[in-house]
Amino acid sequence: MFNLVKEPWLPVQRRSGAIDWIAPSQINEREDDPIVGFAWPRPDFNGAAHEFLIGLLSTAAAPPDEADWEEWWHKPPTPAMLEARFARHAHAFNLDGTGARFLQDVDPLDGADTKSVGALLIDAPGAQTLRNNADLFVKRGGTTALCRAAVAMALYTLSAYAPSGGAGHRTSLRGGGPMTTLIVADHERAATLWGRLWPNVETQEEIADRATEATRAYDDALVFPWLAPTRTSQKAGGKSTSQPDVHPLQVYWGMPRRIRLQFEAAEDRPCSLTNSKDAVVVAQYRTRNYGVNYVSETFSHPLSPYYKQKESAPSLPVHPKPGGISYRLWPGLVCRTADGLGNPAQVVRHWPGKRVGDARIVAFGYDMDNMKARAWIEGEMPVWHLDATVSDFLGKFVQEATAGAETASRLVTNAVKSALHDSPKGAPGDYRFIAEFFFRETEPQFLVALKEARRLIEGNIEAADPARAARENWLKEMAKAARKLFAQFAPMDNLEDRDMKRLVKASFFLDLALRGHGKDGRRVFKALGIPLPQKGRSGKAHEVEAA
Repeated sequence: MFNLVKEPWLPVQRRSGAIDWIAPSQINEREDDPIVGFAWPRPDFNGAAHEFLIGLLSTAAAPPDEADWEEWWHKPPTPAMLEARFARHAHAFNLDGTGARFLQDVDPLDGADTKSVGALLIDAPGAQTLRNNADLFVKRGGTTALCRAAVAMALYTLSAYAPSGGAGHRTSLRGGGPMTTLIVADHERAATLWGRLWPNVETQEEIADRATEATRAYDDALVFPWLAPTRTSQKAGGKSTSQPDVHPLQVYWGMPRRIRLQFEAAEDRPCSLTNSKDAVVVAQYRTRNYGVNYVSETFSHPLSPYYKQKESAPSLPVHPKPGGISYRLWPGLVCRTADGLGNPAQVVRHWPGKRVGDARIVAFGYDMDNMKARAWIEGEMPVWHLDATVSDFLGKFVQEATAGAETASRLVTNAVKSALHDSPKGAPGDYRFIAEFFFRETEPQFLVALKEARRLIEGNIEAADPARAARENWLKEMAKAARKLFAQFAPMDNLEDRDMKRLVKASFFLDLALRGHGKDGRRVFKALGIPLPQKGRSGKAHEVEAA
């Protein structure tokens, strides 16, 4: 049997650049040439591989409390120590064989639909796309056979991020295409795989906090759903599955799809993804709908941020949206949103308790349009280890600075539309790309402003508003970027007189708003928490320095 605890099935890259294949227990092997990351040929596999090992460590080696967590942070466990811990759960990680199979239905699913193994990949073209001959970018038939290592990772990736797959083909425990945020500590170990895994491993106390009385005791079948008959969700006699129905560790091992892999001799067929040779490959799998129907709002996954649509509503996992990961998403990923309805992931919220310094957040996931994968999204942002008062002030700065940027990005977008069209509200085309340009253009300046805000807060913690100067400087940078983008997307070249007047008018009102005048200017200054410009004796507002 191919066992995912015992076999060297994970491709990794070492500091020297060498690619190696390791078993999970070998993540700390060779201090002279440590592992720095995974080496799968797909970014979603690399992201899911982190989650697989974080789940395995949380399941088999969760430290009792923060003090024990810190001990393994400073002195990582040896391969032998991890091998002993993982061996206790090895029976749940057989990929093939006659008994229970990893993430596969106990029922062999005889007579169920058969699909090509390529359909396990989230970005594979769906049935309707194939019927319409619309697979323009991700072509059909590219994945014909997967080695056991690649098919195991494909199966885990699909289970962790599963989008809607049609009638009864359930989404992941966090819904279709959830966002994951991982902590990467700013430490000598940050450049190693251990430094990207251990900061995200739960303590036994944290796991117990997510349990109910009925699920507090460890139960194999409540952790690994494939060890028992599937909790099906058909209309007649089926059930939905909520957090109280399972052990809290099942958040790492959710199994929303009923799948049974079909193993066969490779016959010299290399793996379509890794090009490696394996004696056994998977070309097809059987599947049946109405698997486990996870009620995502009842779960609290420690690696995902959550939000509420209103105070009385349940918390829902955040999902990536078009435009990528930028500082506009920091409220809700790094700190609470201003309305208190968005919260960072548990691992981010609990990081200050680790007491080991600053860190970065790595955020990633699929931008999904229902069943269609539009893009894989990934980005990084800093998160600092601060005392409570400084953290509150800095969180407020992030909320106000990003709110000001959202308002300014809408201003410049509307100004461009007004410059180009007589009726900007009915302007044809999608102008959202201008806002994305704005956030991309201003991200370096935002990081500078953030550092300035931290310095001001730590140096003047008793002040009522220690970060005001940083926000005023941030307004200057936003104004520069807005004017630059307006000139770029509404150029004056070759314009007729009528069009020139329209452009000059749009530029004039954009400039007024960036100086705090008019209804739009009040919105910008209010979002930033900056007082409006003072009016002189003439009744006209003086220009503020932030202009």
